[in-house]
Amino acid sequence: MAEEAEDQESSKKGGNSTMKIVIMAVVLSIVLSGGIAGGMIFLIGGDDGGQQTSEDDESQEEVADAEPDEPPIYHSMDPKFVMSFRDQKKARFMQFSVEIMSRDSDVIKAIKQHNPVVRSNLLLLVDNQDSEKMSTREGKEQFLVEITEDINQTLESVGATSGVEAAYYNSFVIQ
Repeated sequence: MAEEAEDQESSKKGGNSTMKIVIMAVVLSIVLSGGIAGGMIFLIGGDDGGQQTSEDDESQEEVADAEPDEPPIYHSMDPKFVMSFRDQKKARFMQFSVEIMSRDSDVIKAIKQHNPVVRSNLLLLVDNQDSEKMSTREGKEQFLVEITEDINQTLESVGATSGVEAAYYNSFVIQ
């Protein structure tokens, strides 16, 4: 009899430890699947049930502006621009080609449509450059900013949508 009681006690202990393992496995799987689901919602950008305040809408618009969904579209401003410097002490002429970038295909279409006006205004901008300034990295970078601003102003002046985000050199030579 004593042996039977001892066997029953050890089977209860063994059953308890097995039960603990099963419960821990269930709890662990629930926690793990909850973590995976939470991570997926975070990565995908979950929905909060449509209960947003206007402040939430405004902050989401700012994020949308900071990270545009559209891929960049590049347009080459061919042919190359060539100009001679007025002060020819160090350099006589400059030749460069640029590509402009926008995320709006309508802006690229407007640039193509108004190409003569855009190029004319860029030639006037180029004519005002100084050879010493254009010999430095800062001067070249500033010139790209000026090109971007000039194209946007030109598009606005002809009644088109502006939206050029940047300009990039394809080639650049000063002699």
